[in-house]
Amino acid sequence: MLLRSTPAAPSAPIQTAIDPLPTLIGVAALLVGLAFLAHGGRGSLDAVRIARAAATDPRSLHAGDRRVRITGRAERASDAHGGSAVDEDGSETLPAPFTDEGCLCCAYDVSEYRSQGKGRSWVSIDSGEAGVPFRVVVDGVGVRVDPAAADFAFGVDEDVEVAADETPPERVRRFTDAVEAVDESETGWELGPLTVGNDPKRRYRQRVLRPSDDVTVVGDATAFPDAPVGEVKARIDGGSPFVVGDASARRTALRLVGRSAVPVVLGLVSLTVAAFALSPVLGAVVG
Repeated sequence: MLLRSTPAAPSAPIQTAIDPLPTLIGVAALLVGLAFLAHGGRGSLDAVRIARAAATDPRSLHAGDRRVRITGRAERASDAHGGSAVDEDGSETLPAPFTDEGCLCCAYDVSEYRSQGKGRSWVSIDSGEAGVPFRVVVDGVGVRVDPAAADFAFGVDEDVEVAADETPPERVRRFTDAVEAVDESETGWELGPLTVGNDPKRRYRQRVLRPSDDVTVVGDATAFPDAPVGEVKARIDGGSPFVVGDASARRTALRLVGRSAVPVVLGLVSLTVAAFALSPVLGAVVG
């Protein structure tokens, strides 16, 4: 008798049910984590570049020099232009946001003490920075710096905390009246550990570079043929990195490392969340 074999039926592929919500959360956490790590990594890389940049004598500076580092004294540029206050001597400065003084560069941050989950923390509601062209003077020789595209690494110059039952200083009030984003709104009251109404506390923080302050600039040099007497024929107005700090090169680099630590930690936390949320998908792909 002829025996006929029956071919085996093909095995059905194993299907793993994947919940779309955790998957979406995992993808979002992955993207956020990568963005935080990229931002933090850039700050750390800039810090290394600043530390490794060779100190440059202004007399040897030429257009086209890359990643130069000049440390000296900040001075006004008598022919600076654009939207700044003119002092009695004809030079130009910017008004510091929260103090009545002229400065060459400034950065500010306004934060509110808000509830965050089970705790409370400072949350930035507005920030900004600006600068006017200035000179870095070393042994009587000046180098022009245009800080429009620079990253500022300044220490905190003014830190004012204002509660609901306190009146802000006059200069702070003028600032809040002029800037719509931080216009004073109705606040609440603190009753022991409880808050009735909106979060009452605000913090006004500024960082400035004043004339005569120590300054470190790292960036690329470009031609400046119209440089006045006492300045070299090259200026610094860009670069990667392009950083202006009010301290030594080492301290400026450490500040950048400190600023990059928070986004790096947040990036690692986000990637951990993404790994847990996407673990079913990864298991299905690997399996």
